[in-house]
Order: sequence, then structure tokens, then C-alpha cells
Amino acid sequence: MIAVDAPVKVLIADDHTLFRAGLARILARDPRLEVVAQARNGSEAVEETLALHPDVVLMDLQMPGLNGVEAVKRLHRDAPTVRVLVLSAYADTSLVTEAIDSGAFGYADKDTTPADMVERILSASSSPQRPRARPANLSERELDVLNQVATGLSNKQIARRLGISEKTVRNHLSRVFTKLGAANRTEAVLNAMRMGLLAL
Repeated sequence: MIAVDAPVKVLIADDHTLFRAGLARILARDPRLEVVAQARNGSEAVEETLALHPDVVLMDLQMPGLNGVEAVKRLHRDAPTVRVLVLSAYADTSLVTEAIDSGAFGYADKDTTPADMVERILSASSSPQRPRARPANLSERELDVLNQVATGLSNKQIARRLGISEKTVRNHLSRVFTKLGAANRTEAVLNAMRMGLLAL
């Protein structure tokens, strides 16, 4: 468990009211966090961030008006010390990658557990800088499997295409996740892209 000297100030930006409010209530239960504001779009997120100086901003990518990627760019320019974690409900790797390349600290799937979301926020706030990509020693077969994952294929489809069993695909993916420090398929693809192992 990550300890903090003072509550980490969090701003949540998402155009879905129920998700935004629900996430705020979940995070407020942890004494290590303080939700200082909620924003409905990118413009509000930028405005509130510059006014309130949160430690971490949770930024949805798909919002009306100023979208998440553009908001990330503005915050990276005007509030470079703020850590932005982009949120997405689906695996749009190109959009997430663009946000990270624009200055976002990292990515969090909306389908993650509350405990994992809290840990991601705390990790982001305590890190002195954006994490650097670590080289990963993937085998040729692991890269083959990861390339198929990047195209959106299921384990069953990958097994059929590569002529291996689904169990073997799962085993390869388990090792890939470990080597890339990824919790799911999307993170594995994104981490591999940042390391130059994949090019979409």
C-alpha cells in the first residue's frame, strides 16, 4: 500500500455524469485522496486544473467540445507538473498513444477495479517524472502473439491464425504482460508501442 504525507488532490473529467459522480464517491472513501473538482469536458478540466492545482487529473478521452487529447496538450503546456491519467472504456490504442505522446502520464481502463484505480493515482502522484519505457526481451513467438492482439483478435482467433492452442496463447500473453508491466491487453500493446516493439 502506498502511503502519502497529505491527501492527493484529484480532478475527474468525464462527460458521463453517473460515471464521474460514482468514481468521485469511490475515490473519496480513501483518506489518501481528495477529489477537488469534477469537469464535464476538456475546457472545464483545463480551467479547473489551472485554478485548483490538483496533483492528478483523470481525463476521459471522448468528451464534447475540447476532447481529452487536446486538454492533455494544454495542461502539458500550462501545468506541466500535473499528472494526467487518461481514461477510456475501450481499447482505442491510437487515441491513448496520442494522449501519452502529448504529455499524459499514463492510462487507466474504466473497467479497472476501484483498488487498482486508487493505486494508479497514488503511483502517478508520487512519481518524480513520466515513467520511461523499459526494454523488454520478448521472444519471437511472444511478439507474434502481441502483434495479433494489436489487430484486435481474440485468443481463439490468434490460436487459429498461428496454429497453436488457446492455452498456449494465454501462456504467451501472461509472459508478455509480465515483461511489459501490463495489466491487460491494451496496456501491453501501448507499452510495446512506446518501447518501439510494435508499430501500428
